[in-house]
Amino acid sequence: MPDMLRLWACLLLLGSIQAVPFYGDLSSGESTEINESSGSSESSDTSSSGFDTEFVPLEHQQPQQQGRQEPAGPVPAQAPGGVDQKPFNVESITTDVNSPNPAIFFQQQFPFFGNEFFNSFGGFGFGAAQEPWWKGPNVCTEKEEDETVASATETDETVDTFGQERDGVSSVVRSPLFGQFQFSVNSCAEKPNKHVCTKIVNQNGKKKTLTLTRQCCYGYGRPRNADFTTPCEKIDIKDVEATASDMGAKQFLESARSAGELAEMLGGGNGKKVTLFVPNDAAFVEYRSQQQQDNNVEDPKAEASKPSIYKLHAVLGEVQLEDVQNEKLLQTELADQKIRINSYQLPAALGLEPYRYAANCVPIEKHDKLSEQALVHTLGGVLKPVTKNVMDIIRARADMSIMRTVLEKTNLSAMLESDRPVTIFVPTDAAFDKLEPHLRRALKEGRGCASNILKNHLLDLTFCSLATVPGAKTTAYNLLGEALLLNRTHLDKNQTGPAPIYINNLAKIIDADIMGTNGVLHVIDTILPTESALPMTSLMTQKNLTIFQQLLEASGYADQFDDLDNVTIFAPTDKALQGTEWARMLKEQPELLNKNLDLLEFLNYHVVKPMIKTCDLTEQSLPTVSGSSVRLNLYSTHALFSDVMNRATVNCARLVHFDDESCGSVLHQVDRPLTPPKNNMLKLLEANPNYSKFLELVRKANLTQLLSNDSRSFTLLVPKNDVFEELTESTEGSRPSDPMGLVKTHIVEDVVCCAGIIPTNWPFVRSIESISGQHLRITRDRRPKIENAGVTKCDVVATNGILHEINDIIVPRPLRNQQRPQLIPPGAGYQPQGDFDVFF
Repeated sequence: MPDMLRLWACLLLLGSIQAVPFYGDLSSGESTEINESSGSSESSDTSSSGFDTEFVPLEHQQPQQQGRQEPAGPVPAQAPGGVDQKPFNVESITTDVNSPNPAIFFQQQFPFFGNEFFNSFGGFGFGAAQEPWWKGPNVCTEKEEDETVASATETDETVDTFGQERDGVSSVVRSPLFGQFQFSVNSCAEKPNKHVCTKIVNQNGKKKTLTLTRQCCYGYGRPRNADFTTPCEKIDIKDVEATASDMGAKQFLESARSAGELAEMLGGGNGKKVTLFVPNDAAFVEYRSQQQQDNNVEDPKAEASKPSIYKLHAVLGEVQLEDVQNEKLLQTELADQKIRINSYQLPAALGLEPYRYAANCVPIEKHDKLSEQALVHTLGGVLKPVTKNVMDIIRARADMSIMRTVLEKTNLSAMLESDRPVTIFVPTDAAFDKLEPHLRRALKEGRGCASNILKNHLLDLTFCSLATVPGAKTTAYNLLGEALLLNRTHLDKNQTGPAPIYINNLAKIIDADIMGTNGVLHVIDTILPTESALPMTSLMTQKNLTIFQQLLEASGYADQFDDLDNVTIFAPTDKALQGTEWARMLKEQPELLNKNLDLLEFLNYHVVKPMIKTCDLTEQSLPTVSGSSVRLNLYSTHALFSDVMNRATVNCARLVHFDDESCGSVLHQVDRPLTPPKNNMLKLLEANPNYSKFLELVRKANLTQLLSNDSRSFTLLVPKNDVFEELTESTEGSRPSDPMGLVKTHIVEDVVCCAGIIPTNWPFVRSIESISGQHLRITRDRRPKIENAGVTKCDVVATNGILHEINDIIVPRPLRNQQRPQLIPPGAGYQPQGDFDVFF
């Protein structure tokens, strides 16, 4: 944090500093090697007039006139046509390979400040700035220039870290800021042995790209992972065989020389640059041993017709791995054979090389060693000819017949036959036998989510096993966008060979790095499951919804449920189904459940179309597959933020787990089974003798038609008969003086489930409004409470709402300080005598 504050403090001083574009900084003693394509010759003095003035050393740049005295030195030449080049803003990105101190890093980003600027801020902890290696001795500079006609859309450009053009939002040519203030940053990329700066100029319809590359001159180099300031030092360049011997890989070249192919591998003496990928001695000895075993059983004529492997390890040109893009294909000296180069970045915390490289998934152990005849990389194995694509490899293997069939039925085989890089983790036929029967059947038939399960095994890149490190977890994303976690375990002391790799702690790679022309194949012993691709019944098993899943299996309709698409399933938990009649029959008489139409209706009532995740839920009625509807309600459990809905119910059953996706559908778990309502509110009252006294008041109030109206939704609060009996006993047979007002106080035109009633205290009081206009406070302590009445039975579902049974007659809060509504006694002149003469 202090370092960051210091950087910001320096940036605040920009308003008072004049800056001009910086395109290079070549010291006077630095040798320069101009690219032959530019038509220029070598020069030992970069400040001479022969060097292109587009790149001007910092100490020779002329500041803008602003009342200051001009320093001595040459003036940069004007661009063709006499038009001055305007300064431009580009992104300055330094790879910071060796993590220099803040002073060095800042100076790389803003080189126009110079050493004196940082030295003046020693109190801030910057210290004295140090010269980077590419400003030191034995550094050669190569300039490349490319001029093209700019298109109409190329008025705005930026430059990336490797000098490659791309469209951008910010213009590379800007007007001066703050009057005469002009700000420009050099776009440079820092590599271990190269420093590349790029400038793009767009003028008069022509686009010029200038690239300045600094690197150690031939015969000089820097140690790998050297400090930022370590200069280029002279290295000892030996013969190629001596160099390979020093790298532990002499036997391969000796064998090539004995076979008469070494000279041809090295270009046949034509002076062309060559790169050799040389197997180390241990790998080559193992290869020769395996070849001898194979020769004992193979036809000698077939062996003689095999192509030579030596040329397969030679590539024309000098291929430095730090300059090779990932997935790059290198043409070898063997016809129709290419080497695929892959690079994988490792976390710095591991303390290893920052990158791992592979050639056709064979580890490159040592690289970029210069010899007299070639650039040498050593391999941890021997490259073999690659002639088949990944799909053809699968077709040729007898233990992958099921995978071949599924790939072809889902049309994913076309992807494995294309030229785009791909990685596939292929389960064997034995792995399919481990699956549940219905999932195995769905996969073999290529229906349901078979394609999703296969995509869980596919990557759109070449992923070699060397990308995994023992003790570290490596993440790769498949075609579903889901993460695959690969873990290479440590070998025990008595174990040999490569350490096993596990995927998602489930599948083991039993045969790795089978190379195809378009990618790589790894054989695994277990199919990788994914919730988004599992059939619904399998997902239920995984989520421990065993009773509901067993009811599906026992009914004989499990396959039909798995084939459903774009549906929402509200599955009761095992706890919710325990004690139900269906659970009893499943345990005692499962044969009665097969093709049971009542069970089918029960199961279908838990399935709604379309697929609705919780983020898309709204209060509404939705039709189920059975034909009846379910009612969705949303509630807030936040005392303060009552408008934030975070609890959902379906027919007042609470969603306790939700949003488990499966094959185009979604699974929500509920805390009680759903049963289709048969009666409306009025019929519920008529069907229950305990509600007869309240039903009598409803009829006296002429509200029977309201409670039988299925087009409206109510919450009905019903006191049992014993509440009225207790009240009438205390008032000696009195009756309500206002039956309509009393009944309307107990009717709310909304669905208020018990799950939506939470504990509240002043000032965060919640209320519901009855159809009489009274506001009834709701809260919860031991049980849900509505005003003075506790709810003794929750959520009796009707076709037009829900019914709560309560233990008292509700007295609205505004009437609490008034006399309770009187019950009319049998005779005249009655006076209240007891506590039950009033409601509260």
